[in-house]
Amino acid sequence: MALGVAVGTFFSFVLGIFNPYVVNKAGPDWMWTGGRNDVIRNLYFKPNGTFRRYGRVALLATLSFGSLAVYSLLLRL
Repeated sequence: MALGVAVGTFFSFVLGIFNPYVVNKAGPDWMWTGGRNDVIRNLYFKPNGTFRRYGRVALLATLSFGSLAVYSLLLRL
């Protein structure tokens, strides 16, 4: 059940990135361990939740290349 909640939260976050009606693209503050002052959150988002200049591209690149890296590691096992 906890896995389902985590997966649902992740996909809600990813889908919210592309929704033009969502103002706070960073999602709720409880999702980040440091809240609005979280180091990773501040790499991609401004304090008000909007993306930085290249934040959307950087976040999508991180998610896609990270998934590709995990997949390649699993293939070698």
